[in-house]
Amino acid sequence: MKLLSNKSFNAGLKDSISFGLAFIFLYVPIGALGASQGLSLSEVMATSIFIFSTPLQFMLIQSYGAGISLIPIILALNSRFILMSSALSGYFKNISYKNIFLSSILIVPSVFSACISRFKNKEENYFLYFLGVGLPIYFVSVLSTFIGYYTGSGITSPLFYEIVKIVLPLQFTALAAKHWPDYLDISAYWIGLLFAPLFIFLFKEYTMIIAPFLIGISLALIEYIGKKK
Repeated sequence: MKLLSNKSFNAGLKDSISFGLAFIFLYVPIGALGASQGLSLSEVMATSIFIFSTPLQFMLIQSYGAGISLIPIILALNSRFILMSSALSGYFKNISYKNIFLSSILIVPSVFSACISRFKNKEENYFLYFLGVGLPIYFVSVLSTFIGYYTGSGITSPLFYEIVKIVLPLQFTALAAKHWPDYLDISAYWIGLLFAPLFIFLFKEYTMIIAPFLIGISLALIEYIGKKK
């Protein structure tokens, strides 16, 4: 109850609403896909409980028979979490390693973006805000996976899958809006959109891994040079 009375935690809960709704449409299909692939409920639920990374979960469920050959791809996909964790670490200096370790599952792009955009402009209890944003999204995702597993075979409406297709663009729009009016951060989104055809031509199937790093490093250098001037 003490946690629920904290302003920072409540602010995180409020900001998690828009992202949590999007995660329903991302994680119901994960559960449905697992059921269609013949995986057990525990196997599918384990991906959401212990991995909690949408693209990686889709890949593991679709290619679960590939075994250790997936390790290089898993490492490449998860390398982004090193960058996100490093960026957040400066705000969690007074938090015990145990609490950071237990909550590290919550570090996903949506939670990271919500935190960074707020932390830059507001002094507060950073860790409690992080929990306020991350916990509802995590529990909604786990529950949606469970629902998707048992209702997947009954989800036949084309409308549902059309909704799923537009969820990610809407989610990224919401993420971009969180960074307003920080033009440099917002530019990462439209740069990715404009240069997507070029990235796909150059990097093919590795676009999802290489492009974010190129954009992020470029913007970080621009910001660093700007501050030095």
